[in-house]
Amino acid sequence: MNKSRADAPLRGVLGSWALPPKAILFAIVLVAVAATVLGACAALIGPYTATSGYLTILFLLSIVRGQSWRARGISVAWSFAVAMLGFALGGLGMPSVLAALVVVSLVQGMTRLGETAMLTRSPVNLLAFASLSESGAQLWQVLLGSAIGAGVVLGLAALSKQREADHGAVTSARERLAYGIATAVGAVVIVWGSEALGFGYAGWALLSFCILLSASADQRVTRGSLRILGSVGGALLAVGIAMFPAPVPMLAALVSLVLCVAYINTGNYGLFMLFLTPAILLTTASEVSLARLGVFRLEATLVATGLALFGAMSIEFALRRWAAGGRGAGSREPGVGAGSGEPGAGSRRRESEREA
Repeated sequence: MNKSRADAPLRGVLGSWALPPKAILFAIVLVAVAATVLGACAALIGPYTATSGYLTILFLLSIVRGQSWRARGISVAWSFAVAMLGFALGGLGMPSVLAALVVVSLVQGMTRLGETAMLTRSPVNLLAFASLSESGAQLWQVLLGSAIGAGVVLGLAALSKQREADHGAVTSARERLAYGIATAVGAVVIVWGSEALGFGYAGWALLSFCILLSASADQRVTRGSLRILGSVGGALLAVGIAMFPAPVPMLAALVSLVLCVAYINTGNYGLFMLFLTPAILLTTASEVSLARLGVFRLEATLVATGLALFGAMSIEFALRRWAAGGRGAGSREPGVGAGSGEPGAGSRRRESEREA
């Protein structure tokens, strides 16, 4: 009884800690297969191939239980396009990468997530493959690693239960365009600002920003708060684990990875973030201390949350202005506006993006 009362506040904030056996089994299989394949790639082919495979798996992870094989196929093709674009432009300098970020963000914004599954990570992978290009990787290594990563995800998808098709509200072209522009502006601000300030973890901030901005309006503030709480709690957990001798930190990182996959698969975003943070921090090679890495992680999350909330407000403002302009034009020219336009576009929400 006392233990239940003591756990109640944390359970109320982060949700239930209980996990169904199927979710745990799925997470274990996923992590074990990915670790085995990527480990073999690193040992037999090289680290660049393994890194490319890892990035592709992260990009495509959400299509494992996607709605259709068509959506999965389009997502795989897009992941290759993003990888090749980032790799090709990585050596051309920051202006080229920023221009590509704008293009990729606009494409991501204009593509409904229910039609092409979960492209939220597109700007992050573009930046990662651009960095991979500068590190000395060869094109064949990137292509092979991407193919291996896609193969792992599609293999798991074939063994997983497919989600039911989403027949929710259609997202208007104006909403998609506004979302794409907001994503592009935020991505450029994060990458350019990180470069100017010498912050070496722009990818963390960029991923948080893209995920939070893609969430529906009623989830955005909640997810931002959970992301901050999870980052703080996860960083403290990682610092404590790092005090133990090897191989305890690496084993703890694997357990954390399994748990974060299991919790996100069951829809528990708070506990997903709590275990994702130590999984990342304990496996990140860096010259700075783990505590300092945790501070960087929190800084990236705070900046990303602020930018995502500002971007969301900008989207809503732009949509209201567009809707008001459309009503004004319709009242001035009733013969033209009566049957044209997009009725109810301003009231539609990105219901298909709730899973992001």
